[in-house]
Formats: sequence, structure tokens, C-alpha cells
Amino acid sequence: MRNLYLRFFLTVWLAMVTVLVCTVLTTGWLASQRRDAEIEKQDDLQRQAQEQLLQEGVNGLREWLQHEIVLVPPDRLYIVDEQGHDLIDRSVPPFIQARLGRRPLPESVGATGGGRRDERLLSKLVSPTGESYFLTISSARQPSGVFGNVETPYIWGVMALLVSAIVCVLLARYLSAPIQLLRSATHSIAAGNLTVQVSKLLGHRKDELGALAVDFDAMAVRLRTLLDSQQQLLRDVSHELRSPLARLQIALGIARRPGADLLQGFDRIEQEAQRLDELIGEILSLCRLDDPARPMQIERVELDELLEPMVEDARIEGEPRQVRIDLQVESALSLEGDRELLHRALENILRNAVRFSPDAAIVTVTATRDSEAVRIVIRDRGPGVPADQLERIFEPFHRVGEARDRDSGGYGIGLAITSRVVKLHDGRVSAANADGGGLQVTVRLPINRTL
Repeated sequence: MRNLYLRFFLTVWLAMVTVLVCTVLTTGWLASQRRDAEIEKQDDLQRQAQEQLLQEGVNGLREWLQHEIVLVPPDRLYIVDEQGHDLIDRSVPPFIQARLGRRPLPESVGATGGGRRDERLLSKLVSPTGESYFLTISSARQPSGVFGNVETPYIWGVMALLVSAIVCVLLARYLSAPIQLLRSATHSIAAGNLTVQVSKLLGHRKDELGALAVDFDAMAVRLRTLLDSQQQLLRDVSHELRSPLARLQIALGIARRPGADLLQGFDRIEQEAQRLDELIGEILSLCRLDDPARPMQIERVELDELLEPMVEDARIEGEPRQVRIDLQVESALSLEGDRELLHRALENILRNAVRFSPDAAIVTVTATRDSEAVRIVIRDRGPGVPADQLERIFEPFHRVGEARDRDSGGYGIGLAITSRVVKLHDGRVSAANADGGGLQVTVRLPINRTL
């Protein structure tokens, strides 16, 4: 059966019916056993009472009754005469009097029994003089109304089946309707409609299905973001590739001119090819970081061992413009992470700081412990970034100034790679314009990674 609604309904309903049938059968069996025991007890008491009546008469029977009512639960053992009076002058229950007045007790109902034993209410005793007495061992109260009918178990059974069927229908609908709604939303997403939302319809539910609806919407938003990011990335890549390709075509056109300096043309072509190769390499690096299947080489990384070679390379790059780099690392500071990725992420920030620093400026690099994390701050003395673009500088291909970045050789991918690497390490990266000028980039990475 493929329909979840019917499967759930029939499973729960059949389980309830099974429990009901077993309960009815068990109750009937126990009631039958109890009736048989009472009838056997009544037969035994009838034999004793008949013997007592034959041997010692009515007075002996009365004494026997007074003795036996102590052994039998109170108000359950009665011996009445033909007029319905109890031998020891107790109040006789109405159902016994009604039984006596409704019809004569058959002669066959005696010591030897007869008929259906479970229907027998009174046992007949006959004295030597021919007087009749009737013995009963039963409840003091007789059920009345519908509870005293033979059909009562069947009525309750039918009512239980109807009620259980209604409850199962409502419960099955309560559980299957949200699943059907989620299924429709899934088809919409598969068809390309990523704006679908189900939490508005199921958000009022406080159970697991309501939480699933919220998670489903979050997944749809994430898919929409990833798709938009991919489309934007494709547009940006196409735009970025046009420039070096256009310059290559220009260089080729110049080289084809009569009397052109071929060596100079080849140098320009080689330069543009290198730029194109670098751009493609940066794009591939960015795409690899978005691949969830990419394994990370996690190890214990000492911050001084990571930053010192990086700073030395940056000092060499800044020497022509007399840009100095000041490094301050707290002692015995380390964290868990991928050494290669961390090196690339921090190097991108440091190279940007050196690149955009004015001549004879100072770039500061500090690494300190911040609670359960490492805080790395790289500050330059450059022009800074407009406040409305501070968050966007970590987006792929975003440039604060096209001309400035083109002159510096940047493609707008370095800080995007930094952002991806920091997120892979469960950290945070932020940028702010420092007091006194310059851009300050702060990277906060946990010391120990949580699995």
C-alpha cells in the first residue's frame, strides 16, 4: 500500500480493533470463569443447605445460614421462602423478589442442575413437609438499564469501533496533510520555483512537522542563495575573462601588422596569458572551497610558525616602497586547522594591506588569545573602504575601485577566498575602517574545532 494516509489509518485502526477484540474475549472468558465458580459454589451450598433442611428442619437451616453468611461476602447469600422472606429477616434485594414473582422456578433447577447453568439465579430447596425455599449467591445489587442487558458488550464494541475509526481518520489526516503539502512544495522546487514557502501554512504547529516546515523553508532559501550566487559567479567570471581575452586579441592584432615588433608582441601575449592563468587559478580555488567533498587536513598549527614566513615574504614585497610590517604574536598560541588554507587566507589579507599602503607606511599584524579563540588583526594605513562596502569586499569579484584594483593586479577574489576559509574553520572575518585611517581586518578562529 503506497498511500501513507490509508496505511497509517489501517495500521492504527486494526491495532485498536485487535486490542478491543482481545479485551472483549478476555473479559468474557474471565466473566465465564467467575460465573462457573459462583455456580459451583452455589451448587455446593445448595447441597449443604438441602442436607441441613432434611436433617434439622427450618431452624437448622436458619442456623446454617447464619453460620455461612460469615464465610461468604456480606449480602451475597440468601435463602428465602415462597413468599420472598429471608430466613433471618434481612431485606431481600428487589431482583430476587422480581425473579420469584415473574415465573415459577422449574423443578429441574436443583441439586442436579439443568438448562443453562449461567442463567440460573435461584436454587430450590425442599423440606420434608414439602415447603419450598430458594437459595441464591449473587450480588446485592442487580445492574440496571443498558448495563444489565446481554447486548451491552456488543453495543460497547460497536461504539468503540466507530469512535476509533473517527479518531484514526482525523489522526491520519492530521499527519498526512502536512506531508502532502511538503511533497507539493518539493515538486515546486524541482520545477525551479525556489520562492515556495510552507512554514506560513505549517508554522502554527509546534510539533516535528512544524519544525520540518521551518527547516524546509531554510533549505529553499539556502538553495536560492546558492543558485543566485552561482549565477552571479558565472556572470562575474564571464566579465573577468573578457578583459584578458580582449587584450590577447589586441596583442595578436598588433603582432600581425607589417613590420611589428614580434618580440614585444609575444611578451604582451605571454603577460596576458599569465594573467588569464592566474585568474582561472583563483576561480578554481574559490570553487574548490565551496565543494563539501573537499577534505581538510586538520592539524595543530602554531601561529608564530605560520605568520613569520608569511610576514617575511610580505616585507620583501614592500621593500621597494619602504613598507614595514610589525608582527606581534602571543607566545604559545596555536589552533586546529588546515595549515595550507589558513596560510592562504591570511596571506591574502596581508598582501592587500601591503599593496594598498602608502610608501613608508607600517602594516601591523597581531595575534592574541580571545577566550576560546584566536584573534588575528591586520591593519594598514591605506585609504580604507567606504562604510557601505565593508561587508561586500568579501564577495567574489567585488572591487572598491575598478581602476585602482586593476592597477594593483587584483581580481576581487582574494578576500572571498579568505571568507570561505574562515567559515570552513567555524570562524568569523570582519573589516572596519580604523581610527586614524587605514583598513583593519579581524579574523577570529576557534582554538579547538568542534566535531
